[in-house]
Amino acid sequence: MLHVLGPQRPRPNVPACLDELGGEGTVLVITAGWRTEETDDEALKRHLGPDVVVLPLYSWFEVVDKELPGLRQAYRPRQDQLMRLRRLHRLRLHSALQVVHELRSLAPTDPVVARELQQALDHVRTLDAGMLAASDAIFADHEEALAEWKATKLVAGLTAKADKAVREARTVVLTGGHVAVLLNRLRFFGVDRALVERHTNGGDIVAWSAGAMVLTERIVLFYDDPPNGQGVPELLDRGLGLVPNAVLLPHARQRLSLDDPDRVALLAQRFAPAQCLGLENGAWLARRDGLWVNRGDPAAAIELTERGACPRMACA
Repeated sequence: MLHVLGPQRPRPNVPACLDELGGEGTVLVITAGWRTEETDDEALKRHLGPDVVVLPLYSWFEVVDKELPGLRQAYRPRQDQLMRLRRLHRLRLHSALQVVHELRSLAPTDPVVARELQQALDHVRTLDAGMLAASDAIFADHEEALAEWKATKLVAGLTAKADKAVREARTVVLTGGHVAVLLNRLRFFGVDRALVERHTNGGDIVAWSAGAMVLTERIVLFYDDPPNGQGVPELLDRGLGLVPNAVLLPHARQRLSLDDPDRVALLAQRFAPAQCLGLENGAWLARRDGLWVNRGDPAAAIELTERGACPRMACA
């Protein structure tokens, strides 16, 4: 079963989640989004229990990069193309969203304005879909170039080790941190496929913050009030797709202007029919038979609606 938690500070609830799941064997923790202190398993054991084993994907990648210097040369062009794609998408997205904002400021009951507004919103959705399709194409174009490196004894051995660890753990935990780095390392060592297989076979997966975001179909980066200028939610990439029809937004109250109904409505409309779910400290949503069950603080999980409201999330 999937358990999606909110940020763990100041009051962590992942220990309670693990206690409820119980079982025997290791609790495999993936902390690749941390970059630093990834292998500090003593701190994690104090926090999560003595059965914790860390899967050090970030450290592994640094070893691979050092031992196989040619990998970076093969790897860099793909990453450069992905970053360029995201910059270009951001450029087109800002202009398209500005049109939506201007149309929303006009008479909302005017049928002509309503039609143009719907078309403008459809255009934003088309840009998002096009960005994901282009990202897929970039990955496909570079798959062969990277395949020979992933087939090396070093990388293949680490990939097999990761796969075994994911399969045999009683529970897999994905922590927060840098979501792009986490996603990148999961993909490089095939842990994305291992997690999908584990989920298909009914294995328990617990994730919070960035770890929860990578489980979705679309990973959305968001910050309404960044230090430089006005921010708009942007797509990073596809996620693992284990949490369907949901966009997860950790720290939503801190990072989004939830008191602005227009911004809330636009975000919800843009990614509909997926639910936009804000997760705060204390949130704990379990996914059971395609439905959400709220196991945490009822006020810590909210849904951003197309009408601009942010009610507590309705659960089964």
